[in-house]
Amino acid sequence: MDRSALEPERGAEVVVFAPDGSELANVALSGNRMTVGRLPDVNDIALQPDPELLVTRGAHLTLERDGARWFVLDGGSVNGTFLRRGKELQRVTGRTPLHDGDAICVVASITETDERRFFELAFRATEDSQATRPVPEAISLSAEAHECLSYDLDEARLVLVRGDEKHEIEIRAQAHLLVRYMVERNAAIGGSPALCTHDELMQAVWADEPLHTRVELTKLVWELRKKLEPFNAEHLIENARRLGYRLRTCPPTRD
Repeated sequence: MDRSALEPERGAEVVVFAPDGSELANVALSGNRMTVGRLPDVNDIALQPDPELLVTRGAHLTLERDGARWFVLDGGSVNGTFLRRGKELQRVTGRTPLHDGDAICVVASITETDERRFFELAFRATEDSQATRPVPEAISLSAEAHECLSYDLDEARLVLVRGDEKHEIEIRAQAHLLVRYMVERNAAIGGSPALCTHDELMQAVWADEPLHTRVELTKLVWELRKKLEPFNAEHLIENARRLGYRLRTCPPTRD
């Protein structure tokens, strides 16, 4: 019997980026198998434009679901499929499980200096917006397994706290506005991760400035996760599918 028919599907999506970093598509993964290739007529996800014809026409790679997990598998392509996890970029050689924050990379162009530029499919394992959320328990501040983000509103400093370790995260001005708003929303409900909708966050970052889009917000969150990747902490920014984001911040200190 197919296990995927028995296990509830965990929401997942891929955000497709062009080599220049612009977002091409945001695709919710569905069914048990999705193909990625050059031509839109024969693939679920098309990687275009591809003027150098480096992407296989049909099924350059496949995304396969097994139970509650997703896997990537190269389709025997000429130029290969790669997986970026943290700072490492490795060629996909078999059926490889995907983790939240992984980036599937497909060669899009080669420069005159032989530098490879990639299409990137950022994998996001999103939470079910209708799932029952547990009541937050008291959070221990012991060094064991405690991990959260701390933000100093006065000094505008973002710090990753992991046990006794602290790592300052350098972010750009718009990311500061995003984080500040999410931290304040958490504080307003006692420190638990608050759901911040897309519209709320766009208002917090750009206020009434015209011509800003949801694509820019997605890219801003993606950049912030990239800053956390070297510490394997990108999961501290949660994606609530089609709704918005949550930020896992450190609990308020008690006087």
